Amino acid sequence: MPRRAMLFILAFWAAPSALIAQSKAASGFDSFLLLVSPRDTVSIKKSLRAAGESGTLAENRRQQAETMRLGARARIEAKKGEIIRIKERVAVAKKENREADRAGLEAERKAAEREIDLLEVREELRQAETDLETKRAELAGVTHKALQLELQLATRRAGRSRAPVGGAGGASLDRVIGELEKQTSEAQRVQAASIEDVAGREIRVIDRRLDLLDAQQRVLSGK
Repeated sequence: MPRRAMLFILAFWAAPSALIAQSKAASGFDSFLLLVSPRDTVSIKKSLRAAGESGTLAENRRQQAETMRLGARARIEAKKGEIIRIKERVAVAKKENREADRAGLEAERKAAEREIDLLEVREELRQAETDLETKRAELAGVTHKALQLELQLATRRAGRSRAPVGGAGGASLDRVIGELEKQTSEAQRVQAASIEDVAGREIRVIDRRLDLLDAQQRVLSGK
């Protein structure tokens, strides 16, 4: 028998075995009850505690950032009042022909205006940090919800593994598991969108920090 014909026959008989093996693998690892990757309840509960701690930390940081933002705003308003008073003194010095005093006061005014510019950038940074921590707290909340659903799902799956394969009770539990998988997947989708939002806020904070660095350099250089 020619070599090519022999190879064809061997491949023909081997094909059904390969298909059967693929079918078994699919049934074992791609079940409709395993759309959400299984995890043990201990790991899920640990993640739940971490999410709660993350939410508390984010809220504390949000309050700190908001306090610093309000401090920057108060200093801006105080500097604006200071500039008004300097301008009044400049007018008096000009009227009395005290050019040296007027020049010194004008330098003070420009320095105060540069400081206001710096404070405004700092306020923008603190606002960006406040927004970021607000979103981080929200992320912790949606993560906590997704994990609670995942915990329910893991518990029901464990119960299903101990239940009889057939019967109305097993079918009813399968429907509950299917619904929990849907709800868990939807919650995880919300969580993923929240993670993306937080990432965008983190980029904004970094941009504002770079802006603040530039503003500080301008103040130091007197430009």
